[in-house]
Amino acid sequence: MSDKKIKIGYIPSPPGTIKDPKTGEPGGFYVDAIRLIFKQVNIEPEFIETTWGNFVAGLQSGQFDLSIAGTFATVGRASAVEFTKPISYLGYSAVVKTGDSRFKSLSDLNRSDIKIALIQGGASVEYAKENFPKAQLSLLATGNLLAPFVEVSAGRADVGIEDAWQAHRYAKEHPEVTNLFEGHPYNVLPIAWSVKRGNEDLRLFMNTAIDWLMINDRFQKLASAYGETGRYLLKTEYVPLGTAMPKPEEKEPAK
Repeated sequence: MSDKKIKIGYIPSPPGTIKDPKTGEPGGFYVDAIRLIFKQVNIEPEFIETTWGNFVAGLQSGQFDLSIAGTFATVGRASAVEFTKPISYLGYSAVVKTGDSRFKSLSDLNRSDIKIALIQGGASVEYAKENFPKAQLSLLATGNLLAPFVEVSAGRADVGIEDAWQAHRYAKEHPEVTNLFEGHPYNVLPIAWSVKRGNEDLRLFMNTAIDWLMINDRFQKLASAYGETGRYLLKTEYVPLGTAMPKPEEKEPAK
């Protein structure tokens, strides 16, 4: 507050965070939301690029104060960072070569002759280790969420796993692959932002800010400028405070 600045870690992952290829400046509805939040308290965000494998270390070392990477809030990660309340929800899908008939269900990925490409440090790795222990896991040290699908297109992997929205986008533009769980994502998880463990003041501030974003659909309006996102919100139903609760309808006794 005294410096009027805050360091924000981000990972390019459209449409939440988008890095302009010409200027290097970040954009996207996560970035727009952060600018709107800190404008209310006259604080200037400084954006620092990171990766899925390094964002935890970046928080712990003080490289940045807040990570707005669209991070799946998992139990394992919660032991290393503190998450804000969820900002949205998203599931996973898998991409395979078009015409590959070996995969009828999720359990078919758990085979010793299957090579699965995943992003190192991603929540997909935890799930794969638990549910596909027989498969060969190829962990990619990159922040590019499309990388597992590129491995499938190039024939270096049988399956590429990442979030369902990235799978949908890639398969739509690459006919040589098929989105295995199109419209039926698995392992749906909350997406949250994160702070260093013990930084309770900032976490509580961000929780209040997230509530403020959700009221009157501010977050929805920011996201709508970027088109479909593949993410979902929980909607709250508001009812008048202090009014009498409606009585349950009386039913005839069963005969």
